[in-house]
Amino acid sequence: MAKNKWEPTKYLGIYEYMTKKGKRYGIRVRYKQGNDYPEINKSGFETIAAAKVYKNNIENLKANKKEYVFANEKLTLNTWFDTYMEMFKKKNKSKDTIANKYSIYNNHLEIPFGNYYLTDISLDIYEDFLREKIKNGYANNSVKAMHKLMKSILNSAVRYEKLEKNRLQFAEIEQLEENEVIELKVLETEEFNVFISACRAFFTKYDFTMIYLAVWGMRRGEVMGVKLKNLTFDDAKQQVRITLDSTRTLRTPEGKGTKTPAGRRILLIDGEGYRLLKYSIEKAVSIAKDHGAVLHQDDFIFRNPTSNRPWAVTRMNDLLRKLEKEYDIKVYPHLLRHNFNTQALLAGANSNDLRKFIGHKNSSMTDHYSHATDEGREKLMNTMKDRLSGI
Repeated sequence: MAKNKWEPTKYLGIYEYMTKKGKRYGIRVRYKQGNDYPEINKSGFETIAAAKVYKNNIENLKANKKEYVFANEKLTLNTWFDTYMEMFKKKNKSKDTIANKYSIYNNHLEIPFGNYYLTDISLDIYEDFLREKIKNGYANNSVKAMHKLMKSILNSAVRYEKLEKNRLQFAEIEQLEENEVIELKVLETEEFNVFISACRAFFTKYDFTMIYLAVWGMRRGEVMGVKLKNLTFDDAKQQVRITLDSTRTLRTPEGKGTKTPAGRRILLIDGEGYRLLKYSIEKAVSIAKDHGAVLHQDDFIFRNPTSNRPWAVTRMNDLLRKLEKEYDIKVYPHLLRHNFNTQALLAGANSNDLRKFIGHKNSSMTDHYSHATDEGREKLMNTMKDRLSGI
C-alpha cells in the first residue's frame, strides 16, 4: 500500500492509510449546504473505533438538521467573542459591565482558549483550567465570574447555531460547589458611636456629609453622584428629599444610570442630614464662585476646592483610610451600607420599605414606583434615627 494513500475499509466513509508510526484512519462525509455538498475530511485516528465514533457524531448532526455546525467547525473562541460582544453592546449595558467582560476575557480566557476552535474546547481541559485558577489563589467569586462568562459565550454560539451544544455547561469543580460562609462585619452600637464621633472630630463638615449619606445606606457611587437637581428641601419639615437616578464609578466618573432599575429611588432625610446637605450646597456654590463659575442643576455637589472639579469617586475611601491611620478604626464605604441594612432589620423595619430605601432589586420598576410611599420612607427614617443614635 502506497504511503498516505487512503484505502476504503468495510465501513462506508472510513478509510485507512499508513504512516511512519503505523496504520491510521480517516473519515470523509458530505453534507448539504444550500445547493452545495461540502466534504468533511478528518484524519489521524489511531483506531477504527475512534473514526467510527467521530463519523457517527457527524451523521447524528445531519439527521438532526444541524449541518450548520460543520460550516463553523473552524470558528475560534476569539472570533466568536468579538461577535458576542458586538451583540452584547446592543443591549444597552453600562460601560462598566462591558468593560468587566472584556477584562475577564482578556486577562483569563483569551490566552488559554482564544485560538481554540469552539468544537475543540473539551470539558476536562476546561475543568483543569478552573482548578488551576483556584490553586493559584483566585477567589471563588472571581473564578465563578470567569466560568459565567465562558458559559455565556458558548451558550450564545449554540443559540445562533454556531455550535451544537455547550460542553462546558455543567463543569463541576468541587471547590466552587462548596457552600462559602462569608462573614460580613457589622458595627456594634458602641463601635458605631465611636466611629461617628471620630468622623465629626476629624473631618470637615463638607467631608462628613459624604460619610453621613453612606451611613444612611447610599452606595459610594450614589453619594459622589448627587447633583444639585437631586435635592429638594422642605424647610417647614426640616427635611430633604434625595432623588437617586444616577451613580458614578471609576469607569464612568461623569455618571451613569443606577446599578439596577430598583436603584432609582427617593430618600427622605431630616434633622442633621437636612442641615448638612444645606451646608454642602452652600459650600459647592462658594467653591464654584471662587473659580469664577456657577453651580448648575446638573453639577455634582461634592467638589474639590482647589480645582472646582467633582471629587473622585474614591474620595470616601481616601477619607476613611486617613481616619483609620489616625484612630485605628477600619471602615469602608460599603460596610456602612451593609451596616444600615443589618441594623434596620434588627430594629424591625418593614422589609419592603427597607428594600426600596436602599435600592435592592427584588421587584419590578412598576412595583417599586407604585408602592414606595413617603409614609414608608418616613417610618424607616424614624426607626433608624433611634437605632443609629450616634448620628
